[in-house]
Amino acid sequence: MNAPVIDSRPLYGIGTVARLSRLKPDTLRIWERRYGLGASQKTESGRRLYTQTDLDHLQIVSRLVDNGFRIGEIATLERKTLAALADAEGVSQKHLDANGSRYRYLFAGETLCQWLDQHPGCLSRLDSLLMRAPMESLLENIDPSSSEIDALVLETPRLGSTQLQMLESLRQRFSTLSITVLCSNCSKNTTSHLADMDIRVVEEKLDTQRFASILRDIQCQLETAEGSADTGDLVSTQPILFDTAALQSIAVAPSHLECACSQHLANIIQALQEFEAYTRDCEVNNWNDAAAHSCIYAYTNQARWLMEKSLGIALEESKTASH
Repeated sequence: MNAPVIDSRPLYGIGTVARLSRLKPDTLRIWERRYGLGASQKTESGRRLYTQTDLDHLQIVSRLVDNGFRIGEIATLERKTLAALADAEGVSQKHLDANGSRYRYLFAGETLCQWLDQHPGCLSRLDSLLMRAPMESLLENIDPSSSEIDALVLETPRLGSTQLQMLESLRQRFSTLSITVLCSNCSKNTTSHLADMDIRVVEEKLDTQRFASILRDIQCQLETAEGSADTGDLVSTQPILFDTAALQSIAVAPSHLECACSQHLANIIQALQEFEAYTRDCEVNNWNDAAAHSCIYAYTNQARWLMEKSLGIALEESKTASH
């Protein structure tokens, strides 16, 4: 039986890599010739194709060279060593990650890979591998730990006993991986059983918006697991419009309106701010808890902000009534 085909995505031409790494194409060619820093793939005609890993590596090297390092001294260093140097030099890894990918994904399943071929933009700037074979062959043909894979997204038409056994074995062998299964035919008991193993099942029909949502959830899971983010960092937040001192002052100040809306709103907002801080810093032990607390935090944050907007209107009306 032939081993499944595993493709890297996305693939960039030298012009794109030059722009994203802030290096001239001639410099890229020289570095490849002298130091072996270059495209890991080439077409039959000899055209260079850079993977996301190639690009990320070149970006760090370029930043370090800008900071005064000699290319000959760092060209052969491993990615982790380069990243440590970048941190020591104050080169923001977050800035580099914003332009690249800090995690590697493996997508497995013939139908899923065909869909991704038709929607290449979904993998833009995402360090990913595509395995064009049924997910059942994953354990036999690839060792995720050897490729530093962080997340698996697996597609299967059904989740029977064979698939469940495979997923259980996968989880036992690779406890640190994020695993997401796309399956349109899955019972509630199976979904619950997999959730207990920290394996997420997505049953909705795949489209670009849903796929982007899945990737965001996976990234949040990975960041939470490694401790680089808390639940408050997993969602976009609205700013605080009234600090505690302002709210306490409003709560006891006389109103020029017939009602006491301003005072009531100030008290409600104070309570929401306290609960928002509590949910942001709440300790979580697994991804399910993190996801739930992230939702609670997001809704509380939005509710607090909307109530503050309401308070702003009440204060403006009170100001108008006083004149």
